[in-house]
Amino acid sequence: MKITYSTTTKLRLLSQFQNVNESLKVFADYHNVGAGSLKRWIQQYLTGGLANLERPVHNRRYPKKLKLRAVHDYRNHRLPTKEILLKYDIRGLSQLRNWVILYNNGKEPVRKRVRKMGRKVSY
Repeated sequence: MKITYSTTTKLRLLSQFQNVNESLKVFADYHNVGAGSLKRWIQQYLTGGLANLERPVHNRRYPKKLKLRAVHDYRNHRLPTKEILLKYDIRGLSQLRNWVILYNNGKEPVRKRVRKMGRKVSY
C-alpha cells in the first residue's frame, strides 16, 4: 500500500533534516520514509517552494511547443536538467525523460489518447 504524506508532514521532515547532522539515508530510515521520496521532496521544495510540495489535484498539461523546446534544450545540452525543469516549470525529471524518449523514437511528445473500451454485449 502506498503511503501519502501531507504537505505539513513533508515540510516538518524537511525542516528537521535541515537541522540535523545525519545523512539522508539514515534520517529517512529513522523516520520510516523512503530516501528517494525525501530526496524528491527536497528537490521539489528547492525548485518551487511550498506550493510544489502539495499533491496536485489534477495532472498538469503542457503545450506541445513547451515540450519540444524543453527536449531541444535537453538534447543540445544548453542547460542542465535542473535548470530546464525550472525554466519550463516542469514538475519532475521523469516527465522530461519521457518526452525525450518519445522524441528520439521519432514521435512527437504529445499526450496519449486512451480509447474507452465499450462493454461487450451478446444478443
